[in-house]
Amino acid sequence: MKKTSIDFSFKQLLDILTVNCIKRQVTYEATNATPATSI
Repeated sequence: MKKTSIDFSFKQLLDILTVNCIKRQVTYEATNATPATSI
């Protein structure tokens, strides 16, 4: 039971990190693309 909850929370943490990384990448690309599209 404990091992399962540890695995679950670890997977949850990994998912959160992945989502944050994707969000950061999208935001970074969006901010970098904006001046290019404006020109």
